[in-house]
Amino acid sequence: MASEDPNPDSDSDPHQAPTLALKQALCFSCWDVSSNLSRCSACKRVSYCSAKCQKQDWNRNHKKLCKKLVALNKQKGYVPSAGRHWNDYYDEQVLEFLGSGTLDPSELGRLVGRESQLEDGAKLNACQYCLLTSFCPSCQQTHPSAECATLQDIAADDKIMVDLRRRTGKSSTISLTKFPRKQQFSLSSAKDWYDYYTRLSDMGAFRSKMNRDLKYLANDPKEREFVEYIRCGTNTTTTQLTLIAALEAVIPNVSTRGSINLHIIGAAGAEFASVPAFEELLHFLPSLTALQLSFVGLNVLEDLKDDTETQNPHTLQCCTTCTKMGRTISITTWRGPYHAYVDTEFYKTPDLAAAFHSGFSVDEQADWYPTIKYLAHAPHPTLLTAARYFEIQGDMGVWKNLGAEFVKNAEVNKWKGMSPSLAVCGDKPNEVVYQNYWWYIVKQR
Repeated sequence: MASEDPNPDSDSDPHQAPTLALKQALCFSCWDVSSNLSRCSACKRVSYCSAKCQKQDWNRNHKKLCKKLVALNKQKGYVPSAGRHWNDYYDEQVLEFLGSGTLDPSELGRLVGRESQLEDGAKLNACQYCLLTSFCPSCQQTHPSAECATLQDIAADDKIMVDLRRRTGKSSTISLTKFPRKQQFSLSSAKDWYDYYTRLSDMGAFRSKMNRDLKYLANDPKEREFVEYIRCGTNTTTTQLTLIAALEAVIPNVSTRGSINLHIIGAAGAEFASVPAFEELLHFLPSLTALQLSFVGLNVLEDLKDDTETQNPHTLQCCTTCTKMGRTISITTWRGPYHAYVDTEFYKTPDLAAAFHSGFSVDEQADWYPTIKYLAHAPHPTLLTAARYFEIQGDMGVWKNLGAEFVKNAEVNKWKGMSPSLAVCGDKPNEVVYQNYWWYIVKQR
């Protein structure tokens, strides 16, 4: 058992848990590796290294989750595994996911979408290399080498984040350019993250020490850790670099702009976790002195009672150099749908609006449709991203029916996150997704 709780001040919910813990390869409470993990006897979805860890997690969050998972298990009942194909399993997973009553990965989604209830007495053998895929004793004990290699990357990044959490209390890392640039460089001139860090950023010393996948090539442990944090950090800073790329696409003179106003639509945990990284816009755009951010969404400021309320602008603490130069980042928040926000006294037309991983054509269509209808003919361009191609196909169908036009058609985003993760209810076994993998920009009217 780990010597200290890596998650002492949180609810230990599935949204924060490493994939290895969700796959029952780590203790779900302390995230420690153990050869003697025991599954929760009720829900059978999580495992623990000790009774102490199980009790801690029960008191934190599992008590309420376990009841829901047990109810889902009863709905599912016994399903013989012999002769089943992936499509059968996938259909079961989708029904189970929908039956959970939530499409929010931060609650039940990641647990429901990972492990089906095993038949009593069943025991799976985990792949000895990636630990993220398992086999029943009667099946072949191998899977494609390329797939295993990608899953090993996920497992390795999981361990990096567990270590980070234990040492710092943080569950994500952010790699910023250390000092503001004095000269403007076009982000479009960079081929990829490697080019960005080694040519446009201030990490040129690592040019020969990592490859284009941001994998470390030398032997220094401290340097290796630094490069690993850079790679994992792209899952956070993908938000800011995708925004910079979009600004370059919609504002020809963005390099000379003194102020920029951005609206983040559907803002939730991931966007708020990346707030410190917005300083990268100040560091990348030399003329920018004032960045205004408005976070709007149904999950913003849950404690507010009135959707028409807004917080007073909050000023983000910037680096010493930016502060001395009088450069600022101000943040306002508003809880409610964006199409309602535009009718309030607080609304000011942004230079760019953005919705990251909205899933509007797949999830919560009724809630999103009025906002999407507005954005199709809004007085500003709107950046949108998605993780999977079927989401893009659904999005394009909706936009076409609304008569929307595009500044940039849907394509793979070179500023996607570089640290992969397993899809929730994937369309194929061990489907891997990347943050902001697809992107496109809806044209203003």
